[in-house]
Amino acid sequence: MTENPISIVRCPGGEVEADGPIDSLASELLSHAGFVRQYTLRGTWHRLPFDMGEERENDHASDAAEMLRAARYSVQLDPSLSPAAPPGGERGAPRSVRAAAQVLRTWAQNADGLRQPYEAGRTLAALAQGDDSLLRPAADLLLATASAVSTLPGPTHDRDARRLAELAGVLRVVEIEVDRIALRLQATPDLAPSSARQQSHERVEAPPKLQALVRRLNEQRAREYEAHLPPSAAPAPSGGGRGR
Repeated sequence: MTENPISIVRCPGGEVEADGPIDSLASELLSHAGFVRQYTLRGTWHRLPFDMGEERENDHASDAAEMLRAARYSVQLDPSLSPAAPPGGERGAPRSVRAAAQVLRTWAQNADGLRQPYEAGRTLAALAQGDDSLLRPAADLLLATASAVSTLPGPTHDRDARRLAELAGVLRVVEIEVDRIALRLQATPDLAPSSARQQSHERVEAPPKLQALVRRLNEQRAREYEAHLPPSAAPAPSGGGRGR
């Protein structure tokens, strides 16, 4: 990544635009945040649609900045574009968590850029290397939640706490393995374009046993969800004719 920041500003005319070293991934993230790409004589213009209203422009600009930062871009966000704090606090996941999730979805949906060793290694490094690792805080959060759940009464909570602790350990192992693979990929020379194209037709799928396990977990989750739904009202009896 370049050290020069991507700037997101509100121009004197009121339009909100992004400028700077915007590569294909940054352009895709901006698009997910609602920016449109407009081609001009000077190059590609990334801007928000006109007449969105300042509140929505602030939200979209802030989302774009957080997604870019989650992908390790340097970003300068115009202070006038910072969204107002929602009343009573924000529900659901923090904006930074949603931004990181959106970055991961973008990488997964645009696998063409990962067919060169260095790009694949750089993407894995963003998941597992250094203080910006996404896997490590997820493991720490699971472990902290396990500690909190373990203080609740009842055997069910004990089982949940042990399971959360196990999953935290699994994530730590995943982080170590991903970090190791990332280092090896980043040290591998890029392939020739023809070789990259030749390998692009190959698709890696999870082993059948793992696919079956995921299906079972999904079915179990669906059953648990339905068990917590309120019971549906019994249908009203239909009006039949009187007996003769």
